[in-house]
Amino acid sequence: MTDSKKYNDSEIEEALQTLGFTKNDSKVLLTLCKFKILSPADIAKHSGVDRARVYDSLNRLIEKGFIQKEPIKRGANYQVIPIERIFKVIRDEYKNKIEDTLMLEKIIGELEINKEESEPRVWAINSRGKIRKKIKELIVSANEKIFFIITPDLLMQELGGYDWVLKELWNKKFSSNIQLIIALKYNDILKEEIKKLLKISITIHSIEGDSVIPFGLLITDNHFLLTTLDSVKEAPEYTSGLWLENGTPKQIVGYEHLFKHFITSECKLIKLTPIKNTPY
Repeated sequence: MTDSKKYNDSEIEEALQTLGFTKNDSKVLLTLCKFKILSPADIAKHSGVDRARVYDSLNRLIEKGFIQKEPIKRGANYQVIPIERIFKVIRDEYKNKIEDTLMLEKIIGELEINKEESEPRVWAINSRGKIRKKIKELIVSANEKIFFIITPDLLMQELGGYDWVLKELWNKKFSSNIQLIIALKYNDILKEEIKKLLKISITIHSIEGDSVIPFGLLITDNHFLLTTLDSVKEAPEYTSGLWLENGTPKQIVGYEHLFKHFITSECKLIKLTPIKNTPY
């Protein structure tokens, strides 16, 4: 909220509710802030809160120390304390809560079980839809690295096309400084998409030779997804595999070696070719 804009009562009441006041409490408090001292009947009249509910709100506000009751037995009026004192109390409460969160963050963080000692989970994953969904989830959640041997079925127009997976990779690299290396079967249809990826420093290897790729592999941080070749009909299909969740560094490094072996022995690095100036 800024000083340059005027707010109506409803907007002020909503703002008070974000600070922990109930709807009725915010109405009663705002009414007393405007009129300073009122009877319960007048508070009900000006706030629009039912008189029986007004007493509930008054009791809660007295408990917080925000209003005071006249020291008489019957017909007492209620008065709000200075507004700056009310908001100082609120600010102090939030300051204490922030300090509590910092303390709890430290305490609970020290209780966390070491990931090296925790038992990672390996899941079987089947069907093209589930595999593609998991690929997208792992790419989106990655923070440090993405190593990806992309199987041909993920790039074929007949099986859904390449747009979705290359777009996910482009978005991830464009919005972060993540290490991103991929290997794929290159063809001229992919030429323009490959250029886009190279321009944002994604490392790309072309899988050489005519043999069918036996597996696909996606490694992201402490996860990997390994898919295997199930059948070769009109096109190779990779519809089953294994997904490692929260793997240990020792487990991940083994698959990183497999990835590096594949790209060095089966692939060729793709580079942007600079345009040569034609002499006049």
